[in-house]
Amino acid sequence: MSHLHTTFLALGSPRQADARQVLLHAGEVARRLYLIEQGCARLYLVDSQGRETSTQFFFEGEVVSSLESLLTGRPSALYLVTMEACQLRVLDKPTITERARADPALQAELQALMQQRLIHYANLYTSAIADTPTQRYVALRDAHQQRLDRIPLHILAAYLGVSAVHLSRIRRKLKAQTQPPV
Repeated sequence: MSHLHTTFLALGSPRQADARQVLLHAGEVARRLYLIEQGCARLYLVDSQGRETSTQFFFEGEVVSSLESLLTGRPSALYLVTMEACQLRVLDKPTITERARADPALQAELQALMQQRLIHYANLYTSAIADTPTQRYVALRDAHQQRLDRIPLHILAAYLGVSAVHLSRIRRKLKAQTQPPV
């Protein structure tokens, strides 16, 4: 168990959240970190036409917040919402900040978490430019098949930058390619 998880278990408050519960609204300053013990959540933004696009999905054992907002104290551009009913552990910013100051190992894990998030967003951006929607879907499917099944089709489609109809076609075409001829 990581130092961060141990800190959540020792200092975090348990919280239950229903499916589709907003944990952070865009425009608010993030003041909490969440450890997902059960369930899944997503970070998303809403564009000028009102369309939602997810930037990342989080599942059991993962820590989530609008890290940019949490670190800078500026309002978040993102919403954080549960996709399923969740069992969470919650740490507020003052608690985690104070603990990290006194604990270099925890400080290092928080820095690693931020680096992972940065790498994820850099890869997401690069993939959106360089890869086709089919390539993006296949890479996601190959890396996270069981998790992918828990994400509603329309949310996954928006994440990949395609319509739900287009994603259905991609999935149908890939399925047809893997089935033996009759």
